[in-house]
Parts: sequence; C-alpha cells; structure tokens
Amino acid sequence: MMFNRIRIQLTIRNAAVLSFILIALNMSIFLITRQMLLDQIDRSLTDTQDQTMMTTTVPSQINATSTSDATEVKSVLFQAGRMDRPIIQLYWTGDEQLIPLPGEGQFDAEQLKLLTPSKLGKKLQSVKIGDQTFRVLNVDKPKLTGMLNVSSTDGTGSGSYIVAKQQLLRNISAEVGILRRLAYIMLCGGIVGLVIAVAAGYYLANRALIPIRISMDKQEQFVADASHELRTPLSVIQAHTELMLRHPKHTIEQDSKHISTVLQEARQMSKLVSSLLMLARSDSNQLELDINPVQFDRIVQDCVSKMQMLAEIKDIILHTEINSSIPMNADEERLHQLLVIVLDNAIKYTQEGGLVRVKCRNLAHSVQLVVEDTGIGIEPENLPHVFDRFYRGDKTRTRQEGGTGLGLAIAKWIVEHHGGKIRVESIRSTGTKVFISLPK
Repeated sequence: MMFNRIRIQLTIRNAAVLSFILIALNMSIFLITRQMLLDQIDRSLTDTQDQTMMTTTVPSQINATSTSDATEVKSVLFQAGRMDRPIIQLYWTGDEQLIPLPGEGQFDAEQLKLLTPSKLGKKLQSVKIGDQTFRVLNVDKPKLTGMLNVSSTDGTGSGSYIVAKQQLLRNISAEVGILRRLAYIMLCGGIVGLVIAVAAGYYLANRALIPIRISMDKQEQFVADASHELRTPLSVIQAHTELMLRHPKHTIEQDSKHISTVLQEARQMSKLVSSLLMLARSDSNQLELDINPVQFDRIVQDCVSKMQMLAEIKDIILHTEINSSIPMNADEERLHQLLVIVLDNAIKYTQEGGLVRVKCRNLAHSVQLVVEDTGIGIEPENLPHVFDRFYRGDKTRTRQEGGTGLGLAIAKWIVEHHGGKIRVESIRSTGTKVFISLPK
C-alpha cells in the first residue's frame, strides 16, 4: 500500500515535469516559427515604405504637388520583385478619409472601417478582414506628402487631397493557415506526448522504487535477523536466571553451570551488538578508516600467532607462506579484524587434523592474501550469499559454534573500503579458499 501511494505520487510528478518540458518546447517552436514568418513579412513592408516612387503604372493620372516640387504617383500597388501577393498601399487624409487611389477598391466601406488608423493604433499588427488576414504597417509620416490631385478615367473619385497617413498591407492568410496547421499538429503531438509522459513517469517511478524496495527489504530482514539473534541469548539468560532463582540457597559452585551459560550468552550478545553497531555506522557513513603506513606481513604474523592456540586445540596445522617486508597504507586495526574473521572461519569449519594454509604475496601494486582450508566447504548454491548479513548455510551448526553470521559481511566492508576485492571459492567436503587483494 505504501509503495503504491509513492508510485502514484512519483508518476504524477514525473509526468508533470515531462509534460511541462514538452509544452514549453512546443510553445517555443510555435512562437519562434510565427515570429520568423512575421519578421519576414514586416521586412518586406518596411522595405516598401522606404520606396519614394512606385514602380507599377496604372491607367489613371495622379498628380502630387508639394511646397518643394511636383511628384507623379504612378500606382498604389507595389509588387516587390515577383511577389505573388502584392503589397497594397492606402493613403489617408488628416480627418481619416481614404484617398480614392486605384487599387483600394477591393475593400468595402465596412472593411475600410477596420483599417482606420486611429482604430489600429499600433505601427505593425495583423487585422482580419472577412476571411482574409492582413499584416498592416501604419506610417504616420509618409514620404509622399503634399496635395494629391486625383482624377480617374470614368470621372469618379476626382478631387484634391492632402496626404497625412499611409498604410501598407500584405495578405498573410497563407502564413496564418500554416501556423494553424502547425498548432494542430503540435496539439495532437502534445496529447500523444502526454500519454508517453505518463507511461514514462510510471516507468521512472518503478525504477526509482527498486533500490528503495531492496533497501527496505534488506532493512526488514536485518531487523528480523538481529531480533532473532538477540532473542536467543536473552531467552537462554532468562531461563538460566529463573532456574537459579528457584534455588536461592544454592552456592555459586552448585549454580556454576547456569552462571557459565549466562556468561557465555552475554559474551555472544555483546559480540553481536558490537558487530551490529559497526555495520550500522558503516551504512550511515559514520565509520571511517584510519589510514597509516603499516607492515602487512607483521599484521598477518601477529594474527596467525594469536590463532595458533585455537588451531592446536583442534589439532589443526596452521601453515604460513608470507613474503617479508610488505609495506602499505591501511587501517591496521581493521586489517587485524579482517584477518581474525577469515582465520577464525577457516579454523572453525575445519575438522580435527585438518590444514589451514595462509599465503601472503607482495605484488607490484597490490598485496594478495589467500586463506585455504581443508574444511567442510560450502554448497554451490550458498556461495553467492556468503557475504550477506546473517546468512548461514547451516544455522544449527553455526549457532552451536557461536557464530553471528556477520563476520564475512564485516570483512567485505573492510576490504572494499580499502579499495580491494574479496571472493570465495569452495568445494563441498573438500575445502574453501578466500582470496583477498588490497592496493598498497
């Protein structure tokens, strides 16, 4: 239930982020495309504004007189190059009356009201007239100024006008259609993208939950195993204490068996708590190594000497092959702990009369340690789990031997935090080899 709620929240957040990116990208593409099209049209209108004389002649006489000279206006329709959509020019008087020049007759009275300069206001803007859209450039101070004497061939529209404002129009219906189709395509793509974003968000949420689920499963297993390991010695201590309380008049000698068991279990519990504390601190990155120059060969010899008594008790031969003078930088205390764990396991699971061989080699850039025994070995299916916490192939035998199932997990942490590698090879009923490689 908890993971389902987290999965839904992560899916919504991931989908929202991906959707926002997709929408922002689509809007940016649309706005950039629109601006590029309008900029191209606006440049053509501005270039036309810079023309003093029109180049296309129409069948009418338009005379312009000004204070400086007289200019003949040949047309209000300007065709830049071979443009398929000519730029229309309209001239207005000061009281916003359209000067009836040839070419402006394509607009009726209602449409011309939409083009009144005072209503448009902006210098450059788009105006929809009927089913067509025009880009309009308003020029407050046109280059063509003065008095226009207009006379047409049919005798209509004659008169004299003073030019006050100029308008340049270009039909952009094709561009508007392109932008609409682009917007429709982007809308459809956005809907598909939203579906993909939800699917991708769900996938990312599941991927994000995998390490969390694994970590929680390990934590739950760790807590369960730790509780079980602590409960066992506590139950034994409680049972033997209750037995001693039943006979309060017994002497220490009479209850020595119970006292010995309580002490043994207390030591076992203390060892377990220390191991748990170390692993907990290592998981939270609170445990650091104290790296200093050390002699690895001396550390190995010291550990072997300390474990020699334990080997002799079981009539086990402890043989060493150690190169002299192996200097390296490492945490001496942790290396000592590592060697004790590996040697203790080798002796513990080797039958009486067996052999434990310790080999230590000084290589160019690393130190190699091999601990080999002739013990009971490990089943092939158990090998991948030997470094797991509390993992035991034979829980009953290990419990009797006093193991906690944490030794090799601690050994792996020590090796990896020194930048080295550790692996185990074993054959059932033949023996086990532990290979450790540490950088100098």
